[in-house]
Amino acid sequence: MSDSELREKVRQVGVEQNDMLLAGSWWHSIDLGDGRVTPGVHSLEELQGIYASLDLPEDLNGKSLLDIGCWDGFYSFETERHGARVTSVDCWHPNNFFAAREALKSKAEFHEHSVYELSKDKLGSFDVVLFMGVLYHLRHPLLALENVCELTRDFAVIESHIIDQMREGNEPAMEFYEFDELGGQYDNWWAPNLECMVQMVRSAGFARVELLFRSDTRAAVKAYRRWNDKPETVSPDLKILDVINATTFDHSFPHRGRNSGISIWVEGLPKTVRRWEVRVEVGGFGIHPVYVGPPGDPQYSSLTQINFPMPPGLELEKTNVSLWHDGKLSNEFVIHLSEGTKW
Repeated sequence: MSDSELREKVRQVGVEQNDMLLAGSWWHSIDLGDGRVTPGVHSLEELQGIYASLDLPEDLNGKSLLDIGCWDGFYSFETERHGARVTSVDCWHPNNFFAAREALKSKAEFHEHSVYELSKDKLGSFDVVLFMGVLYHLRHPLLALENVCELTRDFAVIESHIIDQMREGNEPAMEFYEFDELGGQYDNWWAPNLECMVQMVRSAGFARVELLFRSDTRAAVKAYRRWNDKPETVSPDLKILDVINATTFDHSFPHRGRNSGISIWVEGLPKTVRRWEVRVEVGGFGIHPVYVGPPGDPQYSSLTQINFPMPPGLELEKTNVSLWHDGKLSNEFVIHLSEGTKW
């Protein structure tokens, strides 16, 4: 075969591969360069508009990012284009993702896992986690959100179908679909309204939630692991006297599981304080108290007891516990998560 014939054969193979790449069923439109765009159900302009609404930093260099439910990979490749070190996850082997990754010469790392299989032990933790269009596909959405929280160091973007157009008022509510009532798809199980979605995200362990966008049927929130109002200096008027295991009532923390509870005994909080007015921080992560009030023992009636679940994703090491209220920051109390503990 002559050189010209070989070059022509290589060219024909390239044309065939390109035709195959741009054919078939695509959910995402992805710009592959050289004027090639995959024929997705969602246009490139639409996806770029959604990406812009996520309020991600323009420069993601030095940031690790996890894209859960990556599908064809638009958000994985777009965040990588902005500098992120990307890990992509889906519950199946998406051939389109791998074709696009090869065409883009992407370094995104892929893992085939169910969201229920994800853990910090398995994947590590990430500065940013994307959880786009997954929540309503899940039989166990709150369990999935707890896993998302465990993997998140800074913030997660969570986007879902919502049912606000079907319900009046702001009371949290979800609808369950036994069969294919939502969109004719058998794998759509739950749909929350926005208030339910926000409360579930906080309940899963995130400190605070900001709304990114909302329509009649879709909403996205930015869920942060840390508070944004921590005072700079410690106040002598607010003091943590003790931190105990709420299950064993001692200073050991050997129990496994996210339901392990912690109690703080505090001096200096007003008797009228309400739980949503108190900020609790453990190892840098914010967490919402589930109880703020008087201790059960009357001899300690001058103190305030604060109960809360341990934030997901902590390291097994000495960990600082602190709190603040009305601009007053407490001292830091050190606890130790013993070997074998998994919060």
